[in-house]
Amino acid sequence: MTIPSTKRYPKVIIQYCAKCKWQNRAIWYVQELLQTFPEVLHDISIQPIYDQPGIFAIVVQIDDLTEQQIVYKRRFKSAELAMKYGDKDGLQREEYYYDGFPDAKFVKILIRNSLEAANGGVGEVKLGHHVDRDAGSNFLTSGGKEKSGKEVDEGVDEKGGKSRKEVDTKQNIEDLDPLDCKECKIES
Repeated sequence: MTIPSTKRYPKVIIQYCAKCKWQNRAIWYVQELLQTFPEVLHDISIQPIYDQPGIFAIVVQIDDLTEQQIVYKRRFKSAELAMKYGDKDGLQREEYYYDGFPDAKFVKILIRNSLEAANGGVGEVKLGHHVDRDAGSNFLTSGGKEKSGKEVDEGVDEKGGKSRKEVDTKQNIEDLDPLDCKECKIES
């Protein structure tokens, strides 16, 4: 009995900080990519990273002869960390660095653009037009900016009946820094 080759391209690799417990986010992106590119992407994998606190990156590889292309990498909060984990000068200027985590729409657009560029613009990779709409600012969080919104909190009131109330979910995104994670704290 034989199995299909494990060298399948194009492939997407999602690397995440395991200590920050970002595996659910990585799995969510995998699900979104499988639904959007069912016959285009032939390998999607997630890689837990234990030795680079706060890492979250998405890499595309077209074939075994092509170098891997980073399409998204979460920007480190400090230049020291960036230099420690591979950035030349700590300024994180490359076009693949972004603050915060992207919405799935934005990830899909980055991957589509990478696949199309590799094909020289031939063989357009189709996305639903709803994915392209307002894609320039599709981030779940943005570094150092405030995110606010309303959620409905359903519960039980003091008389035992159901209650619904709007709850302000305003929070400072800097509070979500991975270095606040006990396992990822860097000793000074």
